[in-house]
Amino acid sequence: MTTKKRFAKLTALLLSLFLLFTVTACSNGNNKTTDASTTSNTAWTKNYKESMKGTTINLYGVTDAIIPVLDAFTADTGIKVANLTLQNGEILQRIKNEKDSGTVVADVWFTGGADTFINASESGYLEKYTSVEDANIPSEMKDANGYWYGTSLTIVNWVVNKDMIAELGIQMPTKWDDLLQPQLAGLVSMPDPASSGTAYNTVSAILQTRGDATGWAYLDKLIQQVPYFTARGSDPANNVIAGEAAIGINAGTGDKSLEVNNPQVSIVYPTDGTGWWPQPVAILAGCKHPDEAKVFEDWLLSKRGLEEVAKAQKALVVRDDVTVPDGLLALADIKLFPTDFKANATQRVDILAKWNEKVSQK
Repeated sequence: MTTKKRFAKLTALLLSLFLLFTVTACSNGNNKTTDASTTSNTAWTKNYKESMKGTTINLYGVTDAIIPVLDAFTADTGIKVANLTLQNGEILQRIKNEKDSGTVVADVWFTGGADTFINASESGYLEKYTSVEDANIPSEMKDANGYWYGTSLTIVNWVVNKDMIAELGIQMPTKWDDLLQPQLAGLVSMPDPASSGTAYNTVSAILQTRGDATGWAYLDKLIQQVPYFTARGSDPANNVIAGEAAIGINAGTGDKSLEVNNPQVSIVYPTDGTGWWPQPVAILAGCKHPDEAKVFEDWLLSKRGLEEVAKAQKALVVRDDVTVPDGLLALADIKLFPTDFKANATQRVDILAKWNEKVSQK
């Protein structure tokens, strides 16, 4: 490819990104601003300057549910946020291409899988930064080297059909071994770990908690309880609601609305622990607005910012001083498995290869 063609291709890419960001920014067009010096919980203002008002930072994320959070940030700071929503893998590939081309478009990455953020940090795509809120974020909820911080939590739970459990004549399951009861054979619904972060985090967490040999021995038995592995993480809950499965392995945020809207089901968080992962935020290396990106990260991790996250996403968050919104469980009521997210990322290929081999022999 000639230099001229390469330049034309890059120009077209940047133009398309500009248009995407411009359109998406309209949904973050809150022009009401609050004097940053008068807002509560103002540790985040340490790096803030009045001259930042009117600046627009670009943000990649995996969900539009964060838009109210971005609007609140703009109201507090006057800094606008143009949000582009993509899948995890798409974001990772995009920031790789941008870094390789020398033209980094986004300033911040907010929401996604922790393993993807780890891959990005190890590839040099993220900027190391110690937030002014660092002391308020538990060590297990952030990268030890300062490349990313967790914000809200995604937690593995079970959706259980109470009517089917009663018909089977068994007690409500509370521990992982309860899924292995003979009465539940063919009635446990689980996503495919190759396509579902919920399922992969479940498998990885069990292996980390029980150890390789004991963990795989358990998973061998669990595989036999599942008639087929669904393509999407949301399918097991739907199967349970429809009465096609008694138990579905599911991802939740602590929100109870699923069982409120479907009285035949209960949401169960295993008492012996469960898999989980944080929804991280990070600054992209080589971004155009690093100072504003730091302010965004500081604000987001503040009590004020995470209150907005909890409200917008109906999710538990990493700070214990944030009031839990109505309809959410308290994080203290859920036992989380100790999790090595770096191992989650580095062992993924080997774990999935072994898993697929076992499923093929079922």
